Amino acid sequence: MANISFLLNQFPSGGVERVTINLIPHLVERGHRIFIFVHRLYKQHLTEELPVTYIPIPHEPWREENGEEIEKAVKEYKIDLFFAPIVSPEYIFRLKKSNLCKVCYVSHGAPFYELKESAYACHQQRQHIRKRLKRFKQFVVDRLHLKYGLYRKELEARYKRRHDELDAYGVLYEKYGEIIAERIGVDYTNSKFFALPNPFPQIENIELLSQRKKRILYVGRLSYVDKRVNRLLRVWEVVYKRFPEWELTIIGDGPEKESLQNYVEKNNLPRVEFIPFTPTPELYYKTSEILCLTSDFEGFGMVLLEAQQFGCATMAFDCSYGVRDILSPNWENGVYVPNGEINTYARALSRLMGDETLRHKIQLNGIENVKRFSIKRSVEQYDTLIRKLCSK
Repeated sequence: MANISFLLNQFPSGGVERVTINLIPHLVERGHRIFIFVHRLYKQHLTEELPVTYIPIPHEPWREENGEEIEKAVKEYKIDLFFAPIVSPEYIFRLKKSNLCKVCYVSHGAPFYELKESAYACHQQRQHIRKRLKRFKQFVVDRLHLKYGLYRKELEARYKRRHDELDAYGVLYEKYGEIIAERIGVDYTNSKFFALPNPFPQIENIELLSQRKKRILYVGRLSYVDKRVNRLLRVWEVVYKRFPEWELTIIGDGPEKESLQNYVEKNNLPRVEFIPFTPTPELYYKTSEILCLTSDFEGFGMVLLEAQQFGCATMAFDCSYGVRDILSPNWENGVYVPNGEINTYARALSRLMGDETLRHKIQLNGIENVKRFSIKRSVEQYDTLIRKLCSK
């Protein structure tokens, strides 16, 4: 038995938190005690009480000011293994250097997704270059970093430090570990990379409705740099006139919500509904025809499996190995199109909306496809890593 902790910002909220929720009962069954370091806890959003100890932290997890509180709690609760989805604050490395506990960094994203985030930051700065000279100078510096690979080298150095100075480096797929290892000059076979696939609990005996609303669904965080829900609204602009009986429902919260609502109002887009975060999205999966993901990057795409399980046809941009793995073969288990091609996405969605036979085939195939992603495999990987690290 080991004392295991997870570091989170808000709980529950997004995909990382859903992964944690799925893992907890199975790790407890295997004799481990679970602790969650959390900045904002919303227990009212949990559908059931979890067998965990919550440890509040005063600031967001990436803030160095948390260090003293976390180190104190690690000692008090005798934490054996600390799972961290971020490693920007130095206190993460101090836990390892001080031998307070083992530390495993877990990447829930695709390798080097930060390059796209940085490119977006440059884009944002470009919008303000006429307003402030300081921002213009920063924009120029950032562009030079990207153009000449300086930022890429800095990023690779960060990745290498995570690998070299921590006890383990968790990735969603072995493929992701191989990509990172090659870029940072590490032999993958003898590396600290460890595949930790997202756990997906399959629900038995789901009652599937024969009649569904002609609804396109989005479920997830409303953020620009990664989720790009604005793309879905642009697609809707193209298709809604051809399909007057269909509607679009967007479920979730986030910093882009107001901007998205303003876009709908400004462009007079009909039949678009915004619904706040819900702990029971399955109520919408069961009654919708298609789930659309328009992310610019995704490590895995848990929402695709959630929707498939309840009989939704799923489609997305081909933005990562993880998304492609879930939706392949294309037009069989799901639909994916080249990343960023709005018109191609709109044409594919129109085909799916207009062909009931094709849509029904993809829905049935999706239900079967989910069985490939057994939670048992994921839990065994986590448990193997825990016992491996905590036995040393």
